[in-house]
Parts: sequence; C-alpha cells; structure tokens
Amino acid sequence: MRTNGDSTTEGRGTVGGRARRNQIERAAAEVLSEVGYAAASVGRIAQRAGVSKGVITYHFASKDEILRRVALTLFEECVLHITAGVPSEMSPAARLRAQLSAELEFFSSRRVEFRAMVEVMSNHREPAFIRAFENVSSDETEALADLLRRGQAQGQFRAFDVYEVAQLIGAAKNDVLDRWASDETLDLVPMTATMLDFIEHAVRV
Repeated sequence: MRTNGDSTTEGRGTVGGRARRNQIERAAAEVLSEVGYAAASVGRIAQRAGVSKGVITYHFASKDEILRRVALTLFEECVLHITAGVPSEMSPAARLRAQLSAELEFFSSRRVEFRAMVEVMSNHREPAFIRAFENVSSDETEALADLLRRGQAQGQFRAFDVYEVAQLIGAAKNDVLDRWASDETLDLVPMTATMLDFIEHAVRV
C-alpha cells in the first residue's frame, strides 16, 4: 500500500513528537472501537489520551487526519507482517494460504485496532464524498486474482473466474474477522483454520 507522507513539522517528527502522536493514535483507536466513528470527537480522544485538545491540534491538523492515521498505521504494519512472513519464492497455492494466515494472525492480537480500522474504512469520506479507502479492497482483490491466475497457469488451481473467486475469498476473510471482532468469546485461531481449509478445497485441483 502506498501512503502519503506525514505533513508534520520537524519538531513533531522528533522522538518525543512521534511518541505523542502514537499515544494519540492509540487513544483514537480505543475511542473508535468503543463509541464508533460519528462519536469519536477530538474531545473524547484528548480525554482518553490524557492530554488537552491543544496537544491534539498541535500534532494533527484535524480529526480526519487522526482517524486516517489510525487506519493507515494498521495497514502499513499488516503489510510489513505479511511481507516478513511470506517468502516471495512460495508457490501460488502455498502463498495463498500463507498470506491469509499471516493477515489473520496479525489481527488476532489487535481486536481494538481492527474495530477502529473498520469504523474508519466504513465511514471516512474524501471531499468528493467518496469512501477514502475504496481503493484498498479493490487493490487487494486484484492482487488476489493475479495470484489465483498464476496458480491456474501452474496447474495448482482448478478452472474458475479468478476475479469472482477473489471477491468470494475476500468476503469470507472479512466475515471471519468481523464476527471475531464483534464477539470477544470467539477464538480467531480455529476460525482461521476452518476458513483456510474451506478455501483450499474450493480452489485446488
């Protein structure tokens, strides 16, 4: 995922400044997770972070910037986690399982952050009132479709419409994550195993 660089000043880019920004982003994630996007005000975020509104506005130009950073930070960390755990030389079949497994493993210890990210992705809008993260799911679908296409070319996957199946896999993954995020009694590990088994049986020759 490509992201625009921070618009912070030099002072805000110091170690102390970055620590404060991280503190504020964490507080924003907790507020988003608890009260939702519409009620996630700067005042609530400042109260949760234990700082004044002035500290918030010094480090972030607007509430929108804070909420976008909550989602973007999680995206970036997830990409790094998957990249580190999935070698590029894997076969398409092995890579499909490894990528999905790594992504769910990443979120398994970040329930609060995941809830916050979903709130931002579902509600945040660009000035033209377009969903700010609309490209994320479409890029993910395209990359997954390409992986399935390569698997078919190597004889590992059966014949099917790669784009439609990529959409179905994405929907299955999101459903597992959404149910897990909303019910703290659920364990993501066995849910992941069941989902991976189902997907492999659906696509393999």
